[in-house]
Amino acid sequence: MKKWLVLCLALMVLTGFIAACGAKTSEEENQPVVVETELPDPFDNTSEQPEDGQPGPAEEGQEDQVEDLEDIYSSQFTGARPIAVMIDNQGSKVLPQGGLDKAQIVYEVIVEGGLTRLMPVFWGTEPEMIGPVRSARHYFLDFCMEYDAIYVHYGGSPQAGTDIRNLKINAIDGLVLGPDVFWDLTNDPKNWQDSYTSMEKLKKYAQKRNYRDAAQVGFPFTYNDSAEDLVPAGGDDASVITLKYPSMTSRFDYDSGTGTYKRYRYDKEHMERVSGKQLEAKNIIVLYVRNWTIEGDYAGRQDMNTTGSGKGYFITAGKAFKIKWSKESRSSQTKYTYENGEPIVLNRGQTWIQVMPLNAGVTIE
Repeated sequence: MKKWLVLCLALMVLTGFIAACGAKTSEEENQPVVVETELPDPFDNTSEQPEDGQPGPAEEGQEDQVEDLEDIYSSQFTGARPIAVMIDNQGSKVLPQGGLDKAQIVYEVIVEGGLTRLMPVFWGTEPEMIGPVRSARHYFLDFCMEYDAIYVHYGGSPQAGTDIRNLKINAIDGLVLGPDVFWDLTNDPKNWQDSYTSMEKLKKYAQKRNYRDAAQVGFPFTYNDSAEDLVPAGGDDASVITLKYPSMTSRFDYDSGTGTYKRYRYDKEHMERVSGKQLEAKNIIVLYVRNWTIEGDYAGRQDMNTTGSGKGYFITAGKAFKIKWSKESRSSQTKYTYENGEPIVLNRGQTWIQVMPLNAGVTIE
């Protein structure tokens, strides 16, 4: 009799866990994105910016660890394999997001409904809160593989699941892991926008899975090795950069005092959770790609051409330069060059790579 009671209790706990997981991973369906192929002039600013979403106040947390910029932004992955994390960027419920200020590279890429998702790439830093962690999309893997990074996500699309298996991606999935690696900020099982992790927890799990701890590729960019910012000749003035995705607007304002671009989200300061400070970038890369809605996908999920070649902009030190990009395969590294074929050189600091639809409203003032 006791054995039957124990068995019944165990089944009740297991059923509750599965139900909670199911509610946790449900996502709103969004409208498909209609994509044009005309490349707009980013220096022609003739439209107003939409306003939506209000950043919440930064929560109190431990003081940021002080890292040496010299070490972070001259690192060639020495002693640390990069880790790329899918970060939710939908609405105001996700704010303030955690850990973005500790990433060397941050991608912003379109997803279904014209919204965006972020993918920071970390190495050699120890953010204590990273999130909210969100589900995988297959084309993010094309950027993750450029760094040979471990890919962190919370569930994902069918296409992403297939690619993670077929491409043998070293992944960490919060959907199948417990509080040893991920935790929720709320007690609401229907809230899929509150899952967090930390670099310490991710590293411990990666070691448990025997994932490699060193990258098998070199760093895809070159950093300026001078203490002074490198400002190539030519270019156009770039004090305000506005990036309009179909349902998301990002903006960067140049601060000549710090030589960085302050980041805004729907015209509100884009803040980091632990530090309570506004995010800022030293370099911005605008990467134009062709994207389209996957035929028959009920949620209007996207696909895109990350390979081949295209155009874009490199923005740093108050100047914008036209560039070309090329990528031979999904796993190869994207090459960014000026129009004369010379590779771009990053100034030391955080770099945001804005992956934009061809018809996106990009203005540079």
